[in-house]
Amino acid sequence: MAALRDIARDFAAEIRDGIGWTIVYRTGRSWNALTIWSDIWNGEWETDDLNDAIGILKADPDAVIVNGYYCGHFGEGMTIDEIAAGIRWHYEGGHNHLADYCEVTQGRDTLEEGRKAAEAAGLPFCERLADGGDDELSPYVYDGSMALADHEKMQQAREAFDRLADVLREIAAKLAEAMKPAINAVLSAFKKLWKVSVRAIGVPPKWLHLAAHAKKARTRKKYRNRIRRYVFEALAAEGGGGP
Repeated sequence: MAALRDIARDFAAEIRDGIGWTIVYRTGRSWNALTIWSDIWNGEWETDDLNDAIGILKADPDAVIVNGYYCGHFGEGMTIDEIAAGIRWHYEGGHNHLADYCEVTQGRDTLEEGRKAAEAAGLPFCERLADGGDDELSPYVYDGSMALADHEKMQQAREAFDRLADVLREIAAKLAEAMKPAINAVLSAFKKLWKVSVRAIGVPPKWLHLAAHAKKARTRKKYRNRIRRYVFEALAAEGGGGP
């Protein structure tokens, strides 16, 4: 059974430096904690961190999320006992609850709506949000995030879909072959125009590199979104922010 002082000691560095955010929660009489590294101050949650937060909120609706830089009752030079007292102040006083973050509650509500819709349609349902693309869950691996019966349904649906997809893929391949020269010309022109445009607007070269070459799919996605927002904001500013 973990005591609050043990949590304060084990997570002191993360809480003091103010870079990560530490979720502190209870299961029974035990205290637990998890540090996440999303930029939640700006509402930018990584999907894995959001899934962890939703799971913790289910286990403890009173869970708190603290940061030594942004949250009161903390500081760089705090002792272990002072950190423990700060956590208790937040937890027992109802300050900085995990449930206060709309991204967490919206994610939880989205999963619940998806569960109800899946049950009504007799479809399989997974308990975790997914980014899509490289971060999608494999339908062939049972990882405990959905019921075994749902996993079997998903495999059956996937096999039926694969059979249909094979036929459609064959048709699409013939169409694509016929249209390839025109498509390649358009894509090439668009890529060149995009590169010239974002550089002219002032997008940092580092963002462009990470958007194209970062090892993790979620990192590539994050910087593509940043570039898109940057471009839209620049265009809005150029146009006066109105239509």
